Amino acid sequence: MKITKYEQSGFILETDNRFRIAVDIGNKTLLEKLEGVEVDAVLISHIHGDHFSIDQINKISPRNIYMNQECIDAVGEGAITAGIHRIKDGETVDVGGIEILPFNVDHGPNVSSPLAENFGFIIKVDGKTVYFAGDMFYESGVDVDALEVDIALIPVGTFYTFGPEEAYSFVKKFKKIDKIVSMHYEKMPETKTQFLELTKSLFNAE
Repeated sequence: MKITKYEQSGFILETDNRFRIAVDIGNKTLLEKLEGVEVDAVLISHIHGDHFSIDQINKISPRNIYMNQECIDAVGEGAITAGIHRIKDGETVDVGGIEILPFNVDHGPNVSSPLAENFGFIIKVDGKTVYFAGDMFYESGVDVDALEVDIALIPVGTFYTFGPEEAYSFVKKFKKIDKIVSMHYEKMPETKTQFLELTKSLFNAE
C-alpha cells in the first residue's frame, strides 16, 4: 500500500494491486496539481468544499464515488458521471478489496451549520489498518483504546478540528500507532510543527 498526501485532508491510497482510491481531495488542491491523476474510486467524509468538490472529483475521473446522503443530495443532475454509492455510519463497505468502516465524528461548535453526517474511516487494505479521523474537533467515533493501526491520519489545525495538544492527547489513547500523518493544517502551518514537537518522543509522525 502507498499513500500520497494532498492538501487539507486529501489522500490517495494505492493498493499492491494498483487499485487507487482518493479520500477527501477537495477545493484546496488546485486542479493543475491533479493533471494526469486518475483513480478508481473516491471516498468523501462530509459535504464541506475542502473535502467534497465536484471539479476535483471530475478531474481525477473515478469510476465510483462513496459518500453520505447529504453529499449525494448536493450533486446536481449530470454533474458527475461516476457511479454514486451511499455510505452509512457503522456499515462496512468493500471498495475494490479495500474494507472501509465509516463512523460519525464531532466537527465541533465552529462550523457554520450543523452537518447531517461527518465521517471518519477505518480502512483495511493489504493487511494494514489506516485510521482517518476526518474533521474531528471533539474526541468521538469509535473507541480507540484497544485499536491498533499502522497509520493514523490526524487533523491538527485548530478551530474546525483538533489543535496540536488535543490531537496529541487523542493519539496517546490508541493501543498502538506505527505512524501518524498530520493533516488539515494549511491555514496554520505552525500547528503541524507544534504537533510534531509534542509527538517526537513517542511516535513516528510527519
